[in-house]
Amino acid sequence: MDNWQDAEQHVDKALDLYERGRWAEAEHELRQALEIDPDQGDWHFNLGLTLERTGRDAEALASFEQASRLLPDAADPKLAVGATCLRLARFNEAEKCLELALVMKQSMEQAWAMLIDAQSALGKFDEAETSFYLAQDALPDQSASVLIAMSCSLSAQGKLDRSIWCAREAIKIDSSVVGGRLQLANALVASGQGQQASQILLQELREDPGNVQALLLHADVLAGTGRTSEAIVKLHRVLELEPANIEAHIRAGNIAMEAKRWEEAFIAWGLVRRLYPSHPTASLHLAQTLLAMHRFEAARPLLQEYTESLGESTSVEHKLQVAEFLLTSGGSADAINLLQPIAKENCTDATSLNVLRLLALAYFANDAIDKGILTSRKVLRHDERCLASIHNLALASIKNKRYRMAWGWVNKGLSIDQYDEELRRLRSKLIWKWIGQSIRKLIFRAN
Repeated sequence: MDNWQDAEQHVDKALDLYERGRWAEAEHELRQALEIDPDQGDWHFNLGLTLERTGRDAEALASFEQASRLLPDAADPKLAVGATCLRLARFNEAEKCLELALVMKQSMEQAWAMLIDAQSALGKFDEAETSFYLAQDALPDQSASVLIAMSCSLSAQGKLDRSIWCAREAIKIDSSVVGGRLQLANALVASGQGQQASQILLQELREDPGNVQALLLHADVLAGTGRTSEAIVKLHRVLELEPANIEAHIRAGNIAMEAKRWEEAFIAWGLVRRLYPSHPTASLHLAQTLLAMHRFEAARPLLQEYTESLGESTSVEHKLQVAEFLLTSGGSADAINLLQPIAKENCTDATSLNVLRLLALAYFANDAIDKGILTSRKVLRHDERCLASIHNLALASIKNKRYRMAWGWVNKGLSIDQYDEELRRLRSKLIWKWIGQSIRKLIFRAN
């Protein structure tokens, strides 16, 4: 009896501490109570709520699951398990738990909303829509939160008109519905209605100036309409609130690159790399900014690092882009290693031809002249009008002191385009520096 009274006192104290926001102390009291009597489902549930408040979702889930086992006829613990699984991206488990909760209590509108979210995350859009209509029958009134969940589901499917309608209806029912204006703004942006989205976001930010997601989205809208400076102001506001917000740093880096503000881009991507070392493209973007700043030596190790991270699933187009960056930085050997495995003897499309063209250029840059010649000739077999290959074959002939052959390549190129400036300059040099004279400082042509 004394033990039971002690446990109750711990629980009462925990409730008081919880209401005062003293989560750690509340957790301590609840654990003391559960040491005395571990079979109290309500106490496990309260512990889960307390852990949830401190952002410890994995631990909270364990407490909610224990509460659900001890209280098999209660819907709330199952709802809590479903909600926590949803936050942890365990969507299959979330769906099952939420369905069980709704079997026990159909009037829980948040359970319907979260069930639609879970099903949509799993790509089960038909089931999500069915859940939406079942919610209409089960709930006494139209639910704003259910409408927002359906709006998100429709946006994910690209059904933007219906998504916008659902979001507007939700706001009509409850103007303060969680995520309402933000979802409406997202759908408007996706449908190309940036100006309307901006007005919605300004309204949201007037009421909640610290809404980070609204600030981020508004920055996107402003950047999309060329209002770069205003977009950066919004991002700076986010970083004042959350200095380590990785999305803000990424957006700042992208916006600065698009505006060719290279120093700002360098700082932003450097911070992304520091805060999130495993970010998949931070090293690439940082290298791009260095290349734009003509810091080729500094860019090369970053490009090498990024190249090593590329897998077999990486598209040929993306590998081509990286190879071009490598060549710009002076990393011709790395470009060769990247391009050789994807080079095809028989080219059936423009991408395959570009691989061969760039591989030839990499060979030339790496002083593998014979391989460069062979690869350039392969390009011409499939595209006899490729001026870049013709130009490079002319230069290769000069390096091999085969000046008449170089003259033939130059004339062939000019017969295709008599106004090609690089070929005309090369012809002039051949005329003035004919056989017996070296032609120095000639650069192989990329495109």
